[in-house]
Amino acid sequence: MKTLLISAFLLGLSTNGFAESADEAAVRAAHDRFLTAAKAGDGAALEKIFADGLQYSHSSAKMETKQEAIAALVKSKGNFEVHSQTIHVYGNTATIRAKVTAHGATGDIPLSMLQVWVKKGKDWQMVERQTTRIPAP
Repeated sequence: MKTLLISAFLLGLSTNGFAESADEAAVRAAHDRFLTAAKAGDGAALEKIFADGLQYSHSSAKMETKQEAIAALVKSKGNFEVHSQTIHVYGNTATIRAKVTAHGATGDIPLSMLQVWVKKGKDWQMVERQTTRIPAP
């Protein structure tokens, strides 16, 4: 019984260290809105999510502005899955790093993704997005 109580106490301590802050939760929610809008090709939602100076970089090194990225996502609708995402908040700036699988005509492409988000008022907007292909083992 004593061992069980100690284990429960230690588990409680270890999970408290991983609690998500309010800003991390807000960034995660903004990212979830991006995923929903990108997959639906929702230009109006993407207009609000993307900052005016957005730089949207692809693993091919193609760079898109806010309007170019919106037009591309509206036309093709994002076909990808996000895995193992981590969020770090530094004041009014946040980063999201994740593994992504893009589903394309030639098959699945494993990617590493980095996004930078900035808090504008009470909302978080994406200002930068970069993906890099993960080489096959």
